[in-house]
Formats: sequence, C-alpha cells, structure tokens
Amino acid sequence: MSFIQRVARMGANALLGELRVTTIGKGTVTATVPVLKQLCNSYGSLHGGAAATLVDIVGTMALLTKDPLRAGVSVEINTTYLRSAKEGEHLIITGRLWANFVIITDYMQKGSAHIYLQNTDEVVVTGRHTKAL
Repeated sequence: MSFIQRVARMGANALLGELRVTTIGKGTVTATVPVLKQLCNSYGSLHGGAAATLVDIVGTMALLTKDPLRAGVSVEINTTYLRSAKEGEHLIITGRLWANFVIITDYMQKGSAHIYLQNTDEVVVTGRHTKAL
C-alpha cells in the first residue's frame, strides 16, 4: 500500500499517533517519533511529506509556547532532506521560534524544526516555518 493510500485510509493525523513531546520551553519543543511503516515511502524510508508534516507540527508547537491561543497559519514551509531515516529508526524533532516581525500589516513568526536520528544525532531534515498570526 502506498503512502498516499495509507493517508487516505487512516487519515493524516493517524500517521503521527506515536509522536511524543519530551520537552517544552520558551519558544522550544522537542519530540520523538519512531519511523513506522505508515510514515514510509515505497523504499522503506521516511516519506518527505511525513517529514514536512513533522516540521509543521513541531514548529507550530514551539510557536504555541509563546501564545497558546494563536497557532496562526502557515505561509511558508521549507524542508531540506539530508539523509534517509529507515523504518524502525527513532527520530528526535526539535522546534524553535527564532523571530517575530511585521510585514506590511501582518504579524509573522519564523521558526525552525530539525529532525535527527536518535541513535547517532545525524541530521535527517532541516526545516524553516513562517506563520502569519
């Protein structure tokens, strides 16, 4: 079954059911998730869409540490894929809010999220996330 078929059958949120938040600080969040089959592409490694979703979710969590009532809307998500993560490996995702700014009349926040292999600390994905509030 393809990644898209699994999402259609299970729903997008079901894909991240194993996501666990391990630390929350001011403007920072750290979480872990195992690379389960439902997060994998047909090559048995973390699907790029699943990685982008992790950047979105953990990046938004970091933003919410500053104002839990204003999740905002994404205006830009950028992901860079540096290496694969295979089914069965465990990931650490760190999210960090690092800028508040105004563009014309919109208040924006910029953050980042990085995905690492838990056993080796090798970077799998780096991501940037901009949200309008």
